[in-house]
Amino acid sequence: MKVLLWNCRGAGKPSFAPAFRRFVQQNRPDIYILFETRLSSRGLQKARRVLSRAWGFYAVESRGLSGGIIVTWRLESCRLDTFHVCAQKVIMVISEGTNDPRVLAAVYASTDFRQRRRLWEEASQLVDRGYPLLMAGDFNCIVDPQEKMGGKPFSHERKVKEFQNFLTANGLIDLGFSGPRFTWCNNQQGPVRVWERLDRACATAGWVQRFSDHRVSHLPRIASDHCPLLLSTDAFVPVHPPFRFEKMWLSYPCSWEMVREAWSIPVRGDAMYRVSRRLELARRRLRRWNREEVGDIFRRIEESEVAIVRLQDQEAQGGSVR
Repeated sequence: MKVLLWNCRGAGKPSFAPAFRRFVQQNRPDIYILFETRLSSRGLQKARRVLSRAWGFYAVESRGLSGGIIVTWRLESCRLDTFHVCAQKVIMVISEGTNDPRVLAAVYASTDFRQRRRLWEEASQLVDRGYPLLMAGDFNCIVDPQEKMGGKPFSHERKVKEFQNFLTANGLIDLGFSGPRFTWCNNQQGPVRVWERLDRACATAGWVQRFSDHRVSHLPRIASDHCPLLLSTDAFVPVHPPFRFEKMWLSYPCSWEMVREAWSIPVRGDAMYRVSRRLELARRRLRRWNREEVGDIFRRIEESEVAIVRLQDQEAQGGSVR
């Protein structure tokens, strides 16, 4: 199972839709959770109408120009039941087939450490129930000097110690990550530019033992000041994508000609075989043409995303970006 969590900083802005669509198409999550959607009830209704009926939908309305959470899940992949909701978290039970259910707490912690203190207390009570628990999202706090660069020096002040004590007292294990070192940047320039690892995933020992193949990835920081988190509980299996006719090919007159030529080649056999064979001939020609002349547009997008991650990581290491 894959879960995508992202503090998108506004699901109604123009840059959100293409970035989110790309994240979903590339990673194919079973559950995705958006924080700080900034959507009113009207905006949430519109989002629900756009979503396929194959997906479940749950949402928390924003408060003015801040807040808001959307949870959606692929109905054929799992059953998801929410049993506690507040401005800082959505706690849900996930069931897959005959497997035992487990608890996911999607965290959208307040910037006010006093409000976060309440979150730590409520989450501690949840851990005490003994379920395999995963907590993931935007914790709005760091635990170590290595999780910050720029701005004021790191300080073991009270709010940091409270977060550290919360993790330690409840035996919550940081699941680590691959990708950029920091998940948030204030996007300022010069000496006031700050990077921090505000987003993370942590879990109880029971959850870690059950999902030993888990992986957490920091995706490129695009269209938001936060990186999305991608959590996978399955062993990695390479997948070769099926052939799809790309709409952008229609802008090339030669693509029409290649299909026309493939369809005019004499093929012997019954009607079904002739159709199948001509489709295969057209597929081969289009794929070769796309590779040799047009260039694989999705490969180029992936290469651009890899370059973005490399530059973000290089910047986070304190190097200059060229």
